[in-house]
Amino acid sequence: MMDRRAALQWIGLGITASRLAIAQEHAHALKTQPGNYKLQFFTPAEDRLIDHIADMIIPADAHSPGASEAGVSKFIDLVAANSPAGTQAKWKTGITAMGNFLHLSMADQKRTLDRLSAVEAHPSTAAEHFFADIKKTTLFAYYTSQVGLIQELEYKGNAALAEFPPCTSTGLRSQ
Repeated sequence: MMDRRAALQWIGLGITASRLAIAQEHAHALKTQPGNYKLQFFTPAEDRLIDHIADMIIPADAHSPGASEAGVSKFIDLVAANSPAGTQAKWKTGITAMGNFLHLSMADQKRTLDRLSAVEAHPSTAAEHFFADIKKTTLFAYYTSQVGLIQELEYKGNAALAEFPPCTSTGLRSQ
């Protein structure tokens, strides 16, 4: 059973209320058996574009894997597949607006994303809307995945504390 908070998060990502249960079921399968996930909405070429951009937003580093390892593009596919037709059309329009992004040099790809990022608070073009949407969904997908939550954030789970540990930062002083 889905709790209210999870339902609101899914709806906030654009999933229709009538599709919440099926989206939750697919999300569980994606988390437990990511290798078995089959694309439901995007083509393999579109998935490669989304996966690449998500990895540019959250790249792998020495501390943790990036968005690709977390299965972010598959999560975005799941969200899009369970969204209303208007939202689905917006994703497809955005992908088209990105044109030959994957054929650009890495420097040109970075410049393109930097330009899109500069206006993400107030997007006006299809590419700008696409970047704002993919960034928001990438961050949500990554930081709610095992990779993002456990490896990146080192979440240890809820724990009862006998006492609260003091702040050990040298930059703060008690007043």
